[in-house]
Amino acid sequence: MKHIVVAYDLNRGIGANNDLLWQRDLPADLKQFKELTTGQSVVMGRKTFESIGRPLPNRQNIVVSHSVVEWPGVESSTSIEAAYELAKHAVFIIGGASIYEQSLPSVDVIHATEVKASFPEATVFFSTLGPEWKETGRISHSADERNKYDFDFVTYQRQ
Repeated sequence: MKHIVVAYDLNRGIGANNDLLWQRDLPADLKQFKELTTGQSVVMGRKTFESIGRPLPNRQNIVVSHSVVEWPGVESSTSIEAAYELAKHAVFIIGGASIYEQSLPSVDVIHATEVKASFPEATVFFSTLGPEWKETGRISHSADERNKYDFDFVTYQRQ
């Protein structure tokens, strides 16, 4: 099964300057991300990998790049399809925008964190979902002492 894990704001913004819009102000999102992806295969673009700065522990890390590059603890592929072939576990696409766009037609489930705020500095956005996607779960969270913004964890499944 193939999944997308994404977090976006009210305008579907996912990032700016190779970083999350909310920086580290939503630790619940990072915890959810870790719970979903630990022990699985994560597929990301080169810029996303560089923004993380290291392979994610306890996961098979696959980086999609136009040219094959060697990174310790990382497997490299030149396409989404080749990344799928390398995957040894369930696939979780973790960004960026181009990788999301390329993988959207082939994934089964989207795990979205919908942040209830707008970030005008956003330069990278997640696609609007078509009618083939159905919301199958939503858990709402209010801002608290650790999480600066209201947000929902939403699951979408391809119909």
